[in-house]
Amino acid sequence: MSRILVIDDDGAVCAAVAALLGKLGHEAVLASNTIDGIAIAEGDAIDVALIDMNMPGLDGLEAVKAIARIEPPIPVIGMSGGSTTTSADDYAVLAVNFGAALFLPKPFSGEQLQRAITTVMSASTAR
Repeated sequence: MSRILVIDDDGAVCAAVAALLGKLGHEAVLASNTIDGIAIAEGDAIDVALIDMNMPGLDGLEAVKAIARIEPPIPVIGMSGGSTTTSADDYAVLAVNFGAALFLPKPFSGEQLQRAITTVMSASTAR
């Protein structure tokens, strides 16, 4: 079982992703803001971080950058449905430029999420 940190300010999204992760055999660790999410990543054993890009305050891109620097490395998957000013495609490019290993556009399926987790964990162990 992998411990997956989910950082998203939308409680419904956190709950849905946590339920999905549970069905996939993973443990979800939830944070409703980036400050708490970064603190969890720095202090807990986390296998993968799944971060929403469009967050109030310190945005998801800054969280990606901060978590990508943690040692030992925590693979990061960015996610977003876009915003009124930035498309999901633009967030995908930005997330990878800031250190995310992959990006998932919302909404995504359990199969897409599992494939992303497997891909980033495999790449992480290959280093």
